[in-house]
Amino acid sequence: SSSSSSSSSKTRRRRGANAVLAKGGEGQIVVIGANGKTGKRCVKYAAENGWDVVAATRNGSFPSLTSDIKEEARGRVTTKQCSVTSSMAEITNAIDGAESVIFAASSSKDGGSPQEIDRDGCIKVARACLSSKSVKRYVVVTSGAVSKPYSPVYIFLNLFGGIMRAKIEGEDAVRALYYEREDDFYTIVRPGGLTEDPPRGVSACELNQGDDVSGSVSREDVAAVCVECLKRDDAKNATFELYYRDTGKPMAEVFASNANKETDGERQMGPRGRRGETWDELFAGLEADAPGIPQKGEGFSL
Repeated sequence: SSSSSSSSSKTRRRRGANAVLAKGGEGQIVVIGANGKTGKRCVKYAAENGWDVVAATRNGSFPSLTSDIKEEARGRVTTKQCSVTSSMAEITNAIDGAESVIFAASSSKDGGSPQEIDRDGCIKVARACLSSKSVKRYVVVTSGAVSKPYSPVYIFLNLFGGIMRAKIEGEDAVRALYYEREDDFYTIVRPGGLTEDPPRGVSACELNQGDDVSGSVSREDVAAVCVECLKRDDAKNATFELYYRDTGKPMAEVFASNANKETDGERQMGPRGRRGETWDELFAGLEADAPGIPQKGEGFSL
């Protein structure tokens, strides 16, 4: 993709709208970190909704294929070996021919540190996507509160090897890399507290922009959002938080409310919130990020 210094964020989002990718079933998705708790659900949701999917895993195996995915959808899944800590050639091979890539990898005791996975791995995959002739969309799963270093959520989670700092540095590198790329688009999804509960569906979800509200959300619905946003122009170059509408709280309060599993069915959303009965409605009106501008918050961070 060539660059052009005159493109605004709006024209950047509209361009490429007629590219190959589009409706479910067309275009291949590669899920990086497919053996992770969110990654395997991305593969499942995509395959069961008509997409061809590559499950990219560190060791090249994908046990969830036979245990979690409906039999009629298994033929849409192929598996490739891809460790984001290994060579660029391995990443390039994993995404070859795909239209979209979902980065659902995160640090683990076996896989690598937050700096190796959540920051450097995220950046390496972004570079591979931008070098690819086929990949047009790159979705990165990070975390709510990632730009708020004084929030209780950030302070607590960042104790685990500096993971929040690694995530926001990965995010900001993606924004910089995608600056003025006319036909390449990213989306950054910042889920709230992750649960293993069954999905509640689109009407239970709320999106927010500004990283000032969060809540909790099932990994199942995170996976659905990661796949569904690929079909929506409004999600191009956008960053948003994701949580259930009845769990949303200001960032300063959400750590305690999630711990206590608090809900409020009457809760009103803030000015930058999004709700919908359909995926189109949920994503409608999202604002693209200010092009290339970092969102890392000011403040002490490990």
